Amino acid sequence: MSRYSGRKPLTQEIYTRHVSEMRNLLHALELRDLFEDNETRPKMDMYETGQDVVIEFDLPGCVLGDISLKITGLTLVLEAWKPRETNEGKFICVERRHGHFHHAVQIPVNIDFGSLRAEYRRGVLRVVCPKSGERVVPIKEIEID
Repeated sequence: MSRYSGRKPLTQEIYTRHVSEMRNLLHALELRDLFEDNETRPKMDMYETGQDVVIEFDLPGCVLGDISLKITGLTLVLEAWKPRETNEGKFICVERRHGHFHHAVQIPVNIDFGSLRAEYRRGVLRVVCPKSGERVVPIKEIEID
């Protein structure tokens, strides 16, 4: 009598998972190539709590209306615009960035895409991604509080 349980062998599962991860990484790289060379990436931190993955972007001086956040597949795409400040005098040194900002981040775990939250306070955009057990791949725009 056969001992086949109907499950794929472990090596096939591992191979399928690795191929899926490579496709997701290639998709994230394609999104990064869409942005222009003069656009910059804001500083970002990503950390994991018991129930959430939290992503924080530094966007000081940006206006809420000039920030766009989208989910494409398993990639979080941030686009923002900060105008250059005008002063009466001449600049001696300019280190603060202005213009277009973008960042494409692959979310590393299974996320409940219907429950994503984002808030912008004191120059930091904080995106809270609750974890879930199932994998869903939607395309959605996220409102920022």
